[in-house]
Amino acid sequence: MLRLRQVEASVWSILAICDERGACQVQEFMHRLETDSPGDFDQITAQLRRTAVSGPPQNDRKSRPLADKLFELKTRRWIRIPYFYDEGRVIICTEAMRKPKKAELRAVIKRAQAQRTQYFEAKRSQAVVIIQEDA
Repeated sequence: MLRLRQVEASVWSILAICDERGACQVQEFMHRLETDSPGDFDQITAQLRRTAVSGPPQNDRKSRPLADKLFELKTRRWIRIPYFYDEGRVIICTEAMRKPKKAELRAVIKRAQAQRTQYFEAKRSQAVVIIQEDA
């Protein structure tokens, strides 16, 4: 069973992958950012909201390809969220972080590609659960 947590939803749904315990690294990173760096939090939150309404940005300064079918949302202040797409206007975020160094980026891409594979296998098996935040 693969759990995803809804991060934002409008025209597009933005989901984040959870671990086996149901903890969501993207959500945990955002909570820490809100306390430790409110300016960064405001930037990435606004970016996620715009993306939910309009889809992934076409501007390379806000979103860029990382590898085949893998992209990253980014802010001017170094926040990065790798993601991939699914049909039906769905964006799946794999993790959130401060901009990694080149050597670290290879590991980030490898993890994100593994999570993408895991997601599509779980989807084929109808083993995906979406956890929505209470309003």
